[in-house]
Amino acid sequence: MKDISLKLNWIGVALLLSLGVNFFVLGFVYSQHKAKEISMTRLAFDYSISKLIEPLPRNAKHKFYMTMRSNREQLIPIYNNIMEQRAAIMTIIATDPLDKDKLSTALKDYHNSYHSLVGNAQEVMVKVIDTLNAQERQEIFQRFKNPPKKSFRRGGSNTDAQSPAMPNRY
Repeated sequence: MKDISLKLNWIGVALLLSLGVNFFVLGFVYSQHKAKEISMTRLAFDYSISKLIEPLPRNAKHKFYMTMRSNREQLIPIYNNIMEQRAAIMTIIATDPLDKDKLSTALKDYHNSYHSLVGNAQEVMVKVIDTLNAQERQEIFQRFKNPPKKSFRRGGSNTDAQSPAMPNRY
């Protein structure tokens, strides 16, 4: 009788551990997928876009990113196409001899895809900025002219000294 209950306890523990491992793996896979989606929400903006969004008030930034997130279904294929074109460009660069015409065509295709991605972001910016009044737009201009000093430490105040290991990017 004791042997049967001992076996049942081990089976229960093994099933519980298995279930825990399965949930961990499922959570990890899901979080990786969500992390990619979240980064796509921000579209890995280069400085040309992010520097225009940075001085916007918090509510306008939120509207911008939420609108871009709602357009994710349209933007992810464009973004994936850009990534594929980058890989194709690197493949062309690595070939010997270099086919300049093929490289030029690939760069033009890359430019057109990237331009459509940036064009979508610019349309959203216009819609968001159109909702702001004149005073808010003046404040954006002032924040652009006088950007706040950034701290490289999380939770640190903006007056913290910059770490010598982290050079200024601006």
